[in-house]
Amino acid sequence: MVEHIFLEEVGIPYSINAIGSAKAWEVRQLRNDSTIPPLIYVMESDVGQQFLLGREMSGRPKFNMIRYLAKSFVELFFEQLSGKALSQYLILRGAYPFDLQYAFGCAPPYDRHLLPTGFIKLQRVLNQNGTDWEIHAQHFIGEYQGETWLIPDTAIASGSTIAYFLRNGFSHHLPKQVYLFTACGSLEGIQRIYQECLKKNVELIPVFSQCIFQVSQIGNLPGLPLTDLSIMSTGSMTTKGLYEKALTRYQGTRMCCVGDIGESLEDPVTYSIRTLWEMQILGMDPKKEDWKAWTIDVREKSFQEKVLDFNPALADYHKEIWKEER
Repeated sequence: MVEHIFLEEVGIPYSINAIGSAKAWEVRQLRNDSTIPPLIYVMESDVGQQFLLGREMSGRPKFNMIRYLAKSFVELFFEQLSGKALSQYLILRGAYPFDLQYAFGCAPPYDRHLLPTGFIKLQRVLNQNGTDWEIHAQHFIGEYQGETWLIPDTAIASGSTIAYFLRNGFSHHLPKQVYLFTACGSLEGIQRIYQECLKKNVELIPVFSQCIFQVSQIGNLPGLPLTDLSIMSTGSMTTKGLYEKALTRYQGTRMCCVGDIGESLEDPVTYSIRTLWEMQILGMDPKKEDWKAWTIDVREKSFQEKVLDFNPALADYHKEIWKEER
């Protein structure tokens, strides 16, 4: 049996913000693997924990948590970014709640001037084998500029989208370094992105929140391969404390900690139904779930009808709990 490696074993404390609500770990030469960036940071915060343990959250509450995480990242890394020619790039639509603009506005020169920002919309589709994503089109608004690029992205699984952006962007302008901030990111994704930086001798500094995830080789839900990010995966690295919390929260299963981020923000009903479906597939006990914590009121008759329309077996799986809650 493969044992988990915890953050306390591979990292050292790096910094803490002024009010102590967030701190960062520094991880150097992870596994002595040349395919992994030599320096990785992992930010730890109460909100970061809530985000990864909160599959029941959607809509505005989840959006606000992502905005708060963006603020925490900037608080911890503003000093080392200060004085550099910065440029931010948002890959839409998933990255828009992670916009660093508001967080940077608290200190000069960004209290008077906007952080230069480019916007990218990529179209991606699964390859013929259904094992990976391919980028088919790109739309870009902005300018490729600056010595340090900031790329905030809520969730990074395969890393194909950001790797494609960097490969294309580097042909227009070559920065000295790229900071990659993610609320839920995988090591496999970072490795793919790192290869693009190595080719052009650009420094990549990944900054994770809470956990360096391992991507599940087989997705929990049919038709969504290589997208599940679970703290329970043996290759995922987090603190012992968060691992124990996730073990309880997700009943020992490899539940994805975020699901489809875009769907969770823009279509909470569909997102919640898919979350219920994943719980059923993984065999989680509905009686152990705190239904009152859900953003969507699963006790409403209209929601139960939507679940029934989606999959009668799924409705049947939860019917006893719904009866008790009423």
